Amino acid sequence: METEKKIRIKKFFYGVAVFIILLNLVFTKRNIVGKDVNNYLATFNKIDGVSVGTDVVISGIKVGEVKEIFIKENYPQISINVSKNIEISDDSSVSIQTDGLFGKKFLLIEIGGNNVYLKNGEKFSFSEDSIVIEELLGKIILIGEKNKGL
Repeated sequence: METEKKIRIKKFFYGVAVFIILLNLVFTKRNIVGKDVNNYLATFNKIDGVSVGTDVVISGIKVGEVKEIFIKENYPQISINVSKNIEISDDSSVSIQTDGLFGKKFLLIEIGGNNVYLKNGEKFSFSEDSIVIEELLGKIILIGEKNKGL
């Protein structure tokens, strides 16, 4: 009877330990931090839908995330962390894209052709703003109304 009680107590503590480990895995934020990243800056006019933690991708592969968003000289600035092993040429561009029609936003880096690479802390020369769906639909409706009159 006593060994059965010890076994139940052991199972209880194993269960609690596994629960704590799983809970930790669920709530641990997956940030790219430390010495394994380079930080780059990009200036935009509009960054609708982008927030800290937004994915940064190259050719559909996640290579980093948004570290910080702030305003400098009345324009939104985005600070992004990218894996250090990714070389980004100085003529590369960064744009805000949407995953599908109403999906989440992400930053897409289009690698340029130069053999000169951005250094840690440097800024992208080219950036493309977020497209706001309402504005796009408004333009489509306007074109449709113009064509209706023809």
